[in-house]
Amino acid sequence: MKRLVLFTSILFFLAATADGRGFEITKKAGEYDVEVKIDRNPPIIGDNHIEIGIKDGSSKPIKDAKVLVNYYMPPIPRMAPMHYKTDANLKGDKYKATMKFIMAGPWVIAIKITRGDKTATTKVNVDAQ
Repeated sequence: MKRLVLFTSILFFLAATADGRGFEITKKAGEYDVEVKIDRNPPIIGDNHIEIGIKDGSSKPIKDAKVLVNYYMPPIPRMAPMHYKTDANLKGDKYKATMKFIMAGPWVIAIKITRGDKTATTKVNVDAQ
């Protein structure tokens, strides 16, 4: 019995710590390396905080861009489109914003980076639960 309790406790601990890590991915957007972090993995219905690091070809942080986060659920039959936008604001070397997923399922996050007269976009797919 003690072994069963210990085994169950270990499984519970591992499951709890696995959920504690956020979502992270690095993508390219034109000439930029873009690191995307979401505070939860998987993202949840409700508020999810996104952090976007943008670096140039020499790995220097970009701090003078306008960053728009456009998140949407791909079209589903007999359902109105869900399409949301929010500006990401620079805090330190990262751009931060909050996304609010209103239902579970697949979402696309399009990150639009505008710097000077150039615009670059990258997309990330997530599955909110």
